[in-house]
Amino acid sequence: MRELKKIARPFLRSILKLKAHGVISRLCESDGVSKSLGEALRETLQNEVPSDEKMWIERIELHRDVLNASDTKITIVDYGAGKPGQKLSEDEMRKGREVTRTISEISKSASKPYFWSLLLFKLIRKFEPGQCLELGTSLGISAAYQAAALKLNGSGKIITLEGSDSLATLAKRHVQSLSLDNVRVAVGRFQDTLDGILRANNSIDFVFIDGHHDEQATIDYYHKIRPFLSDSAVMVFDDIAWSGGMQRAWKHISSDKEVKISVDMWQIGICVLDSRLKSKKNIVIPLV
Repeated sequence: MRELKKIARPFLRSILKLKAHGVISRLCESDGVSKSLGEALRETLQNEVPSDEKMWIERIELHRDVLNASDTKITIVDYGAGKPGQKLSEDEMRKGREVTRTISEISKSASKPYFWSLLLFKLIRKFEPGQCLELGTSLGISAAYQAAALKLNGSGKIITLEGSDSLATLAKRHVQSLSLDNVRVAVGRFQDTLDGILRANNSIDFVFIDGHHDEQATIDYYHKIRPFLSDSAVMVFDDIAWSGGMQRAWKHISSDKEVKISVDMWQIGICVLDSRLKSKKNIVIPLV
């Protein structure tokens, strides 16, 4: 049975990829934000990286290689939701849980892989946001991809929130080593830092939520951030199929009337909130 699944998996992926190309082609044939979304998805799926983008991406990936090879141990405070199905006490959620791991382990498990990092990069290249917000910095790989895209666009900045002081310190060092001066790392629990950042940075154009994978917390972050979004904004949610709770959170968010286009990519969900769009599109591209 296991061998049969192994043989069938590439065939299934080919079918899914073919289906994805069809959906994306129709988006690319549209105009406005639908076209921008389609082009970002197409270029990601086909790994279309021109020379100016390749230069930045290669630098970040070389940096990832260094992190993946590091056996340096650090102690972090994890304020996340734990493992799927795990129930944490209020005290654990408030104080966090101290965990000692190698930088290699953190990089390989918490940093977004190349494909999803490239998707964030391409979305920013196409939508050209001015103010970006990220919840969940870790070692700063996804923040670096987003900041590099902003650099190539010629403007824009990103504020990224990280609960663990030790991770935030490393992330700051990493983005500085990449000469990315358009990144600000804010340290503290999202519950403690997000409100102030939203008030100080009204009209946010792009949001990536990659932390505290809890159903109610994710819904709360969405509703808290939404009033501070610009008239045309993109929100990206990580791990939308991570647990039953995250699947319900994604269903709640993607069905909101303010979300005009939602794209369910199984692992990541994309929402376009644009007041100019009158109709609603719910798109499924299961890239697994």
